[in-house]
Amino acid sequence: MTYSRIKKIISFTLCLAMFMSFCGCGKAKETSAKKIAPMEPEEVSTYYFDFLGGKDVMPIAGYHGPQTYQYSAKGQKLPDYFSDEFMEMVADCGINIITNNGADYTNSTDKAKRLLDLGEKYKVGIFVRDSTILDNLGDETLSIQELDEQINKYVNHPACVGIYVVDEPGNATYYSQNENRYISCYSKLFQNLNQLGVKGYGNLYPLTSMGAVDVYKNYLQEYIDTCPVGYISYDKYPFVNDNSLTYAHDYFLNLSVVRKAAESADIPFWGFVQSGAQWNDEGRYFDSNGYFPGEGQFMWLVNTTLAYGAKGIQYFPLLQPYWFAYSLTEPFDFERNGLIGAWGNKTQWWYYAQNANKQIAAIDEVLMNSVNKGVIVSEQTMSDHFKDVDYIIKGKSWRELSNVSGEAMIGCFNYNGKSAYYVVNYDTEYAQKIKLDFFDRYDMTVIQKAEKKYINASSLELTMSAGEGVLIVMGDK
Repeated sequence: MTYSRIKKIISFTLCLAMFMSFCGCGKAKETSAKKIAPMEPEEVSTYYFDFLGGKDVMPIAGYHGPQTYQYSAKGQKLPDYFSDEFMEMVADCGINIITNNGADYTNSTDKAKRLLDLGEKYKVGIFVRDSTILDNLGDETLSIQELDEQINKYVNHPACVGIYVVDEPGNATYYSQNENRYISCYSKLFQNLNQLGVKGYGNLYPLTSMGAVDVYKNYLQEYIDTCPVGYISYDKYPFVNDNSLTYAHDYFLNLSVVRKAAESADIPFWGFVQSGAQWNDEGRYFDSNGYFPGEGQFMWLVNTTLAYGAKGIQYFPLLQPYWFAYSLTEPFDFERNGLIGAWGNKTQWWYYAQNANKQIAAIDEVLMNSVNKGVIVSEQTMSDHFKDVDYIIKGKSWRELSNVSGEAMIGCFNYNGKSAYYVVNYDTEYAQKIKLDFFDRYDMTVIQKAEKKYINASSLELTMSAGEGVLIVMGDK
């Protein structure tokens, strides 16, 4: 064979190969997604209530429930909160637990029983308040036998999910003003309830300043070590003066410190969401300074808390105490705070909470059975809010996720070995488009506004309202 003929054969072969490649012939095109090895399933620290449906249902609680006071406002008495109308509002909002209420079982037995019956009817769990228990603390704490005899009057009621114990106890170095409200006064009661297999409700102070971090950590640790509650609940309200994110760093630092304390004890944590502001514990008359947080800030509070790994959400206040409504000009402002105003009216926050709770009900099975592995913060402009805060994943990628565009906070979860992402629009004022890029094309389930979609994609553009959260579970069909 001549050199010229060999040259022609080689040239023809190369052209044929190029033609086959251009036409898609030859080697089959790969269509399967780039494999990401599944994670090992991890044990999840959770806290749940059988009455609500078990371990897949997230506690969504309201603090400050029905009260027994009779008070005249604008010439009329405040409504009867121990009614179908009131409890229907609570249930329709998506609240499934009332933690604190005014129906003391010892002093208002009929009201307490009525509340439990309404709770059973509307599937709302009740933490019972009982002064026979709460008036005997410290050295006078009821013995296990005495406690058992007292709570057996109501603890077997289907809607009784536990006993209300305390809100914001202090200790000798943190909120030391009242020795009668130190953690040590309640520890024996919590221990006795735990021995009886009965849940107790307790809520802790927030972190007040950077300088108090170590003192606050010790405060949390004392509570964990001496009060076997099974979770950490705390309240931190960043929108105290307006709708700005001025106190966002303090909010995330508190979230981080509480989460670390909870993890060290293998228990979950619950966060609070403020329904309104301008509390009035002093009982003063003053005019409202606008209404905040707005919808974007309210949703931001709910969804950043979930993205950080919380296993419970609480709203304060559920029902506005009448003194929280004191005003100079009206003289009452029943729209200032509370999901439900003291007049029995639905406020703007009732509607915000209803939307938030619909989303939670659509995603809680995933979040309640997932371990949070950290949080992605997508924009450098957000970095000051997360200074000295733990659990921040460096960069914008994690497992299948390769990049994020837009101002987003993303909670990254191990859901039974699969990746799950809770994407939050970090902007509290405006809707925005957030784009997620993946390393390959994957099956995923997307849950937004409580609606579920199944998608196969290598990138995803989400149009998200201010503060909104969207859940993505990879490899789901």
